[in-house]
Amino acid sequence: MAYLDVGENIRDIRKLRGLNQDQLAEMACLNRVTVAKYESGKVEPGAKALGRIADALEVTVDVLLGREQQEIPPPPARDDVAALMADLTPEEQSQVIQYGEFLKSQRKSD
Repeated sequence: MAYLDVGENIRDIRKLRGLNQDQLAEMACLNRVTVAKYESGKVEPGAKALGRIADALEVTVDVLLGREQQEIPPPPARDDVAALMADLTPEEQSQVIQYGEFLKSQRKSD
């Protein structure tokens, strides 16, 4: 992550956290369009917005600015999904995974 790539850093960390732009915007008390402009580099976030985004993504502002690195763990599995999968046969689990991959392939890129 480079210092000048704040928008890219926000986008990359958001995706690593398993969030879409709407979710991040809500968590950071921002508008989704504003988040999109930050991520695309059209607008630079101010200090308040950077602080809100950093808090929402559970990183420091320095991580967003690319001044320091932080390990970003993948989002935890949702308890309801894990419980559902545990009750399925291996064949059913495979079908769920295949369907999930199909859904991901149909999704428009954030």
